Amino acid sequence: MRAFVQTGIGVFEERDLPPPRAGPGEVVLRVRAALTCGTDRKLLERGHPRIALPVTMGHEACGEIAEVGAGVEGFRAGDRVVPAISGPCGRCDECRRGFENLCAAAHRDRTWGAFAELLKVPAPVVARSLHPVADGVSAETAAFLDPLASVLHGWSRLGRVRGPLLVYGAGALGLLWAATARLRGVPATVAARGGEDRLAIARRYGARVVDLEREPLEPVSQDRPGAAVDCTGDETVWERLPGLVRPGGKVLLFGGCGPGAAVTYDAALLHYSEISLIGSFHYRPEEAREAMRMLSAGEIDPTPLVTDRGPLSDLPRFLAAEIRREGIRYAVFP
Repeated sequence: MRAFVQTGIGVFEERDLPPPRAGPGEVVLRVRAALTCGTDRKLLERGHPRIALPVTMGHEACGEIAEVGAGVEGFRAGDRVVPAISGPCGRCDECRRGFENLCAAAHRDRTWGAFAELLKVPAPVVARSLHPVADGVSAETAAFLDPLASVLHGWSRLGRVRGPLLVYGAGALGLLWAATARLRGVPATVAARGGEDRLAIARRYGARVVDLEREPLEPVSQDRPGAAVDCTGDETVWERLPGLVRPGGKVLLFGGCGPGAAVTYDAALLHYSEISLIGSFHYRPEEAREAMRMLSAGEIDPTPLVTDRGPLSDLPRFLAAEIRREGIRYAVFP
């Protein structure tokens, strides 16, 4: 099968690989749509401490089951499905405490390798987080399950928002924050550095927009947000956000910073203004199910987030555009 493999930092190539076979509890998908993601770009640019190279690239996909392994129940060849990245074990301390997204076993055996003709889904994912796609839902739309589920987990971590929401960053995730805020009746402001196409989508999703290349984002006492979400993974933004929310406000550290990043906070501000710093990582199976429900119901339309589409052979062109910070997401159809 044809697949794209990253072999080093900044280095990847198209290869002809042996087709995967489904072991016990596993399924193999024929990939119908796969999306580029900021994680793919970051992995290519700087590597990832939890992902060993070489690795078949890509992790957001919708496919059709081509092979079912022994012991799999509830799925058969021909079913359209979207796999989550991880399948929690359900037995460890994190799972028992409700932090299934932090299950160590789940992150040792991920669904990875979507930029290929075929994709093997690990048994834990099949058992806990393999999601059927309803008739009438396109493969491209269904493939947005992963980023939308991550945003829904962020909302779970954030809890009730009292006052407006500030979303810092206008990538796909920041824009999904804006779309979900509108559904929840939370007024949102998206702040980003240029990119009129992105800002236009933010407006389409009901958000107020601040173009940081044209106007400063300064705290205004009577209109400070009740919560702020970082969608950049920039440590300087992490440090700035506590000063932008109102006393008693929350800051959700949603965008992942690079390996070794460190941040410094004003202890007096956090203490005397009771600013809460909250981490958010990945998602749980229940949030993946809700994401699929929302996509199936048309509550979230991710179509504006796709800048271009093409066959698998277009992936190098799409990734080059992402590295230049052009466009938002790209869809490939192996």
